[in-house]
Formats: sequence, structure tokens, C-alpha cells
Amino acid sequence: MRKPTDRQSPWLGALGCVLSILLALIMQAAPTRLVDGINIMPTWPLMAIFLWSGVRPHFMPPFAIFAIGLTQDLLTGAPMGVWALSYLIAIAAFRFRGEDGMPRDLPPVIIRFAGTLLLAHAIAFTAGSFALEQMADLQPLIIEIVATLLMFPLVAFLVLRRRRGGRSGFIGG
Repeated sequence: MRKPTDRQSPWLGALGCVLSILLALIMQAAPTRLVDGINIMPTWPLMAIFLWSGVRPHFMPPFAIFAIGLTQDLLTGAPMGVWALSYLIAIAAFRFRGEDGMPRDLPPVIIRFAGTLLLAHAIAFTAGSFALEQMADLQPLIIEIVATLLMFPLVAFLVLRRRRGGRSGFIGG
């Protein structure tokens, strides 16, 4: 018999958070040139930040979100602060609030994540263009948005299934 989720150690959840963020950052930085030199990679760190900020918001304070964004900038060669700024603003705008936090139904989570994703990429495009002093390449961002929107429902389903009491999932509820 399993323990009730309210009595589980917070250290297990914190370890899951750290490991999932590290995995997301490594996957984001991995070379994935699949088609004519174009990278096809979902925005894994944003998915992890969004889901953790909905499931266990105390694991995703603004400082952690900023640090994750800076780490992504370092690993991917983006102008420093672009992803840190975009993640902070997008999560602040679309983070689940209230006593219940993230709902357990998939459609509202996907819709809110889509808004978060679009805002984060719009900010990254704008900030990147200012940092480069020229228009940033829009094609990689569009490909990343599409890849993320296609992958997020599966990841969110696994997380929400775990929150409902299912036995598989990546985030401790």
C-alpha cells in the first residue's frame, strides 16, 4: 500500500524537480540537426518550469526560473539573459494561481501552456533581435514552437495522470 501523497517527503519531490530540470537542459543543448541543418527540439526547460510551477510552485521561485534560463543561454549559445527574461515574464503572466493550482484536466493546461510558450518565444525573439542588433532568425523559433506544442500534451498527460493517482509519471505529486 502506498503512503498518502500529503505525507511524502518534500526531498523526493525536490530531487525529481532538480533531475527533470537538468535533463531538460541537457536535452535542449543536445545537437539535433535532423533536416537540412535545422534543429528540431522542443523547449524542454519551459515545459519543466511550467509543469513544476503548477504542481509544486514552491520549487519554482523566480530565482530558479532565472537561473534555468541563464543556464539555457550558456548551453545553447543564445545571447545572455534572453531565455532567462522570457521565462520569467511568461511564467509570471501564465502561472497557475489560487488554492487549487494547476487543474487536473488536460485541455486547460495545454491552452495555458500554449500562451506561455508563445509569450516566451515572442520575448526571446524580441530580446534576441535587440541583443544581436539585427532581426533574429524566426524559422528556428517557429520550428521550436511547433515541436513543443506537439510534445507538451504527452508530457502534461503523464504529469496529470500522476497527480490523479496513476502509477506512472515523472513528477511527484
